[in-house]
Amino acid sequence: MFDSNPNLIQEPVNRPFARKVPLILMHDGGGTVFSYHCLGDLSRPLYGIYNPCYHSGGTWEGGIPDMARHYVDLIKESVPRGDIIIGGWSLGGLLSVEMAHIMAGDLEHNVIGIVMIDSVYPKIMQNVSGTKIVQHAMQWNEHTRQETRDAVQRCFSEASKMVGQWTLPTWGDGNEAMTNGVTASANGNGHATQPKAPMPPPVMLLRAQEAVPVEGDGTSRVDVSRNDRLLGWGLYRDKFITQIFDIPGHHFSIFTSEDRLKAATEKIKLACYQLESKAVMRARARGL
Repeated sequence: MFDSNPNLIQEPVNRPFARKVPLILMHDGGGTVFSYHCLGDLSRPLYGIYNPCYHSGGTWEGGIPDMARHYVDLIKESVPRGDIIIGGWSLGGLLSVEMAHIMAGDLEHNVIGIVMIDSVYPKIMQNVSGTKIVQHAMQWNEHTRQETRDAVQRCFSEASKMVGQWTLPTWGDGNEAMTNGVTASANGNGHATQPKAPMPPPVMLLRAQEAVPVEGDGTSRVDVSRNDRLLGWGLYRDKFITQIFDIPGHHFSIFTSEDRLKAATEKIKLACYQLESKAVMRARARGL
């Protein structure tokens, strides 16, 4: 693991790239950011946030929201002010949804978008019946130390419990404009009200094209919605996913070969450029 959190993984030397909107990727269920160190050049600053409980063995009493708030604080302490893109693989993408909601309207760090790497809508299991779910068996390198295996497995178990208890944030519908705490109605009259829920930022979804190999007629938990290009997110909010990028491999093999890493790098890079372009268009529309 690394001393700094966030960990600066890529720091472009070329000035134009160094000034690109930074990408901050949250750890997967295992708590580490090792996979992000395997990515190719993204031509922008890349940070990774790992789970501090990986070493301490602690837990997040407030679950996903508690973890997300802490990671927002880490970003505010370490990442230069301005536009940012957040995201992550699997659990990392889920955390980013909660973090984007917390940071909505933040004047110092503006989340212009989310990059989810094969993050499945977590409540999809509530809509599955008659499917035999097979738990994924961790694959270890023969040189992996037992303490590492224990830490990763502990983080996975805790993450699974937290996601199961998590109530996803509620976003606004964008139909009402707020002016100094007053909601403006269609006829121009206004009435005092509570601030409306924020709108979500654009979400780019990288979707693994293959299913995880399992024995028999079972299905991996991450594949119950594999045939749905939205990976179940349509059940959360209409048009929540802005764009989908297919990538080779299955959920657990995205970062395990040179070809798949190259493909993932290219799609993440493209997704970030798309988010930057959309942010520029929104700014122009507002006359900024």
